Amino acid sequence: MRWSIDSAADRSAVAARFLVVVAFLIERDGCLLMLRRSATRDHAPGEWEPGSGRVESGETPVEAVHREAREETGLEVEIVGPVDTFHYHRGAAREEAIGIVFHCRALAGDVRLSAEHDAARWVPLAGLADVEGSEPLRGCLVRFALRR
Repeated sequence: MRWSIDSAADRSAVAARFLVVVAFLIERDGCLLMLRRSATRDHAPGEWEPGSGRVESGETPVEAVHREAREETGLEVEIVGPVDTFHYHRGAAREEAIGIVFHCRALAGDVRLSAEHDAARWVPLAGLADVEGSEPLRGCLVRFALRR
């Protein structure tokens, strides 16, 4: 059997479109930075997260981590390495997304929140299992803590 795609409609039905996002676990002095998403956010308002953002066109995931960490926290970070990957559907529009989680160390700066978050706290690594959040997030944090 020969497969072919003969029309633009057929080609668009085959094309996959999804977001690529990065999340960053920023460690400093035996603690991990957790951020509470602002109540005005379209996805997961009020939930605690380590920080995350979209990979922009032409940008690598590593470049996105440095940019997003600086924009969301004011911190310069060193990327230690990848921790986890995940798949989810984002927000009310249910945009399909693939995420890559990176372990980072804070190098310089004080936490300065963007409008995306309204609170921050440093959580001791031993307390990561108690962090409020989605099950995928909690699972990622537990796996991260176990590898340490």
